[in-house]
Amino acid sequence: MRKSIVVSLFCAGALLGAQLDIQKVVIEEEEIQSPTLQADEMKFSRQQDVAEIISKYMPEVNMVRASAIGNDIVLRGFKRDDVNVLIDGAKIYGGCPNRMDPPLMHISIADIKSIEVQEGPFDVENFGSMGGVVKVVTKDPIQGFGGALGGTFGSFGYNKFDLNLHTGDERLKMQIGVTRENSDQYEDGDGKTLVEQNWEALGKKDPNAYQETYKDIDAYTRAALQSKVVYEIADNQKLKLSLFSDKASNVLYPAFQMDAQLDRTLILNANYTIRNLAKYSKALSIEGYYSSVKHDMGTKFRNAAVIMGGKMYRTHHVVSYIKGVKLKNSFDLASIAWTIGLDGSVRKWNGICVSEPSKKPRQVRIPNVETKNSAIFLKGLKKFDRVSMQFGLRYDNTDLKAKRFADPTIANIAAIQNYYSNKHSKSYNDLSANVVVNYNLDEQNAIYVALGQGVRVPDAQELYFIGFMKGNWSRKGNPNLKESKNRELDIGYKGEIFDTSFHLSLFYSDLKDYIYAYRSNVGNKDPKKYYLTWTNIDAHIYGASISLQRAIGDYMMIEGGLSYQRGKKDDLIPGQKDDDLAQVPPMHGRLALSYDDGEWYVMAESLMSAGWSDYDSDNGERDVGGWGVVNLKASRAINDTISLQFGVDNLFDKTYAVNNTYAGRSLIGGRTPVLINEPGRYVYANINIQF
Repeated sequence: MRKSIVVSLFCAGALLGAQLDIQKVVIEEEEIQSPTLQADEMKFSRQQDVAEIISKYMPEVNMVRASAIGNDIVLRGFKRDDVNVLIDGAKIYGGCPNRMDPPLMHISIADIKSIEVQEGPFDVENFGSMGGVVKVVTKDPIQGFGGALGGTFGSFGYNKFDLNLHTGDERLKMQIGVTRENSDQYEDGDGKTLVEQNWEALGKKDPNAYQETYKDIDAYTRAALQSKVVYEIADNQKLKLSLFSDKASNVLYPAFQMDAQLDRTLILNANYTIRNLAKYSKALSIEGYYSSVKHDMGTKFRNAAVIMGGKMYRTHHVVSYIKGVKLKNSFDLASIAWTIGLDGSVRKWNGICVSEPSKKPRQVRIPNVETKNSAIFLKGLKKFDRVSMQFGLRYDNTDLKAKRFADPTIANIAAIQNYYSNKHSKSYNDLSANVVVNYNLDEQNAIYVALGQGVRVPDAQELYFIGFMKGNWSRKGNPNLKESKNRELDIGYKGEIFDTSFHLSLFYSDLKDYIYAYRSNVGNKDPKKYYLTWTNIDAHIYGASISLQRAIGDYMMIEGGLSYQRGKKDDLIPGQKDDDLAQVPPMHGRLALSYDDGEWYVMAESLMSAGWSDYDSDNGERDVGGWGVVNLKASRAINDTISLQFGVDNLFDKTYAVNNTYAGRSLIGGRTPVLINEPGRYVYANINIQF
C-alpha cells in the first residue's frame, strides 16, 4: 500500500506532508492541489473517529478528546469556528454548544475518498476560513455493477460493518452505502473506562457523575446511509447529487454535564459543472447544499436524575441547519488564470432545555438565531519562468438576528429580556485577501512566501447563549462581540537534500479582536461561582513545522514530522494574569518506518508530544505531561478482491492525554475540569472485500 499526497503552493505554509508521502507538486487546470489524506490511510486504522485519524498523521493537528467518537480538532492553534469544515463543498455545523458533535463527526469514514487540510487564511472561496479549512471529499460511484464490504473488529467491543453497492454506465452512475458501528467504553492505560474516569475526577456522589446503574453502558451506537448519483449530461457537463444521513445514539461524554442521547444528521448536495462553455468560461459551476443536525443531550445517565427522584431529568434539544449556494466561473485573461464567484448561505441555530418526561420547557439556551452571509470572491494565478504568484480577494456581508423572547412560561425569560435588551441583531462587512509567491530554485527545490488576512464573525452561542440558573449566570453570550481577524505571514522551503525530501515552514499570525472564552464571576450573586462568557482580545500565534522523508533501499521508507506553536495574549483579560492562549498544543511529532514489497506492507510508528508547560491557568488549563506511544501496522492483499489489515495502537499500554482542560469547552469539575485519557493498548483488524 503506497501512500500519496499532492503538495499545494496555494496554501503556502500549509504543507503538512512530512507524515505522508510527498510525491510531486502538480498544477491541474490552474487549481493548485493541497496536502491530501487518502482513503488508504484512513482504512489503515481502527476507523473510529475522523479527528483521531487526521491528528495521528499530521502533527500540526491536535485532537480534542471528548468521547470515543465526536472529537474535535485544533489546527496549528486555531479551534472551533476558526477552522472551516466542508463535506463535498457543503458547510455543516454541529448543534451542541459544547462541540459534542463537531463538523467532522457528521460523515462516516467508510464514505470518505480523501481529506484535504489547508492551513492559514488562504481560502477565499468559503465563508469563515480564518485559521484554515478542512475539505472532506466523498467517493464517487464507478461504472459497472459491483460493491465493497468492510468490517473492523477491535478492542473494547468495537465493531463496524459497511456495505457499498454501485452500478452504471459511461453516462449515469449511482451508489448506495450503509454503515453500522458500536463500541463498549474503552479503557485507558490504567484500565479505567470512561465512566470510571468520570468518577475518579468527580467522585461517585457528584450530581454530574454517572449512576452506578450505567457503569457498563456502551460508549455509543451509530449508523449511516449515503447515496450518490453522477450524470454525465454531455462530454463537457456533469451533475452530481448526493445524500448523507447519520444517526448516533447514547454517546457518552464523561467530561461534560450531559451525554448525547441523539445526533441525527442530514446532508443534501447538488453540483452542476459545464466546461468550455465560452471563451471566458473554462469551467462554470453551481452548487447548492442543505445540512441539518438535531442534537439531544441530557442528564439521564447522571446522578442529577436520581436527585430529582429518578423520574425527571433535563434534556437540551438543539437544532442547527444551513443552506447555501455558490456560483463560480474560471477563465483565462491576460495570461492569468482567473476564478470569480458568488457565495451565500443562511444558517439557523436554536436550543431549549426541557424537563423529562413531561417535556415542559425550562430555559431557552440559544434563541432562534439566523445568520445570513453573502459574498463575492476573486482568485488569480500567474506563472512566470521560475515564479508563480497566486492571489485572492473576498468581500463578505453577514447579518445575525436573534428572535425576540415571548414565552412567559420560560423560567429565565425576564433575565433574557433584561440582558439582551435591543442587542438582538448584528451586521458585519469584511474583506479577506491573500497573496502567495513561490520561487523554484530548480526542479526539486522551492521557497515560498505567503501573506493573508482571514475573518470570521461570532456565532449564535458567542453572541446570545443563555445559561441562567438559581440566580446565577452559568454562561452568557456577549452581544457586543466584533469579528475576529487573522493576519498571517508564512515562509517556507521545500525540496530534496541528499535524496531526502525536506520541508520547513514558519508562520506568524497576528490576531485582531480574537474571540476568546474565559471565566468570570462579575454580576453573580454567589461570588464563589463563575460563568463562561466571551470577549475580544488581541493575540498572536507563531510556530514552525519540519518534515523529512527518505527511501532506504528498494522497499523501506522513513518519514518524520515535527510541529511547534505558541500562542500569547496581547491583551490581558481584566482580573486575570496568564497571557498564554488556551488550546495551543505543545510540540508534537511523528516518526515512522515502513516496508512495502508489493505483497506485505508493514509500519512501525512513534507518536510523541512534549508536556503542556505553556497553558491558560486562569481559564481551567493545567500541567499535562508529555507522552510517547508506539503503533504497529501490517497489511496483506490475499487476492485481487480481499485485503486484510492488522494493527496495535499504544503497544506499551501507556496512560496519557492529548488535550487540556480549557474552560471554554464547558467541561465539568469546577476549578479543575475533567480530563479524559486516550485508550490503552488497542488491537484491531480490518477486512475489505471488493466484488
